Amino acid sequence: MPTYEHQCQACNYEWEDLFKISDPVPNKCPKCNKKGKVKRLISWCRGTVELSSAEASAKLDEDVRKMQKEAYTNENVLANIIGEDKYHKNELDRTKK
Repeated sequence: MPTYEHQCQACNYEWEDLFKISDPVPNKCPKCNKKGKVKRLISWCRGTVELSSAEASAKLDEDVRKMQKEAYTNENVLANIIGEDKYHKNELDRTKK
């Protein structure tokens, strides 16, 4: 199970817990005991970013589009994405046509 960070919006206390992604966000702060003020945070190596599911989906779509565009213009990126063996096989098949 992944570790999630949570933050209480009432007292700004942050803590980590193990949850399934499908589990609901805790609704009670373990420090101040206020209910309904807890948000789940998404952690990155450069800090913490808070995204709703719609924002996360939009960010993922944007990143995929950027990666696809880069893969079309940079053969090294394409080879890294699909694997060098498959890339070389595709190139051989393409040149045979």
